[in-house]
Amino acid sequence: AAMVVSAPPRWIPAALLLLMAVPPSLCLSGVNLEWSHVTATLKTSKGTRHLISNACGKAAPGRLLAIMGPSGSGKTTMLNALSGQLVRSKGLSLEGTVVVDGVVSKHGVAHVKKAYVKQDDVFYTQMTVRETLNFHAKLRLPRSMSAAEKDSVVDRLVNKLSLSKAANTIVGGGKVRG
Repeated sequence: AAMVVSAPPRWIPAALLLLMAVPPSLCLSGVNLEWSHVTATLKTSKGTRHLISNACGKAAPGRLLAIMGPSGSGKTTMLNALSGQLVRSKGLSLEGTVVVDGVVSKHGVAHVKKAYVKQDDVFYTQMTVRETLNFHAKLRLPRSMSAAEKDSVVDRLVNKLSLSKAANTIVGGGKVRG
């Protein structure tokens, strides 16, 4: 089963950290999310397969949450289930309780604005670290924030992650060295 850890490893992609870096004074509020006894099973002609078994955890505003486990342990399935993105299919059963800000949610988190960095998140290899963070800030932070406020969030994030020396370095990839 997936293990839930509330520790801020340095390798977490930047888009996930943007919300963590936004100060409360900007009136951005998050939600407390708790889940318990989340179980997903898939019944097929070959039998029943347990995708998630009795997972429990919580995520709090302003805190980074890392969900860690070996390949095939159900991490992505759990995130998809919690975010309402688990594709409905014949034989798929999803059970458990989701609590949003202290209220048991009958519809999961469908009404909550949410995002998470997917397993195969795509970064533009020709952009610098700072340009990548600015790009994600423009996409994910509220339109009511000015460009200067968004730049300030990115600056704080670069400092918080000790990325100052690498901020103007190309991200790179398989064909382009970063």
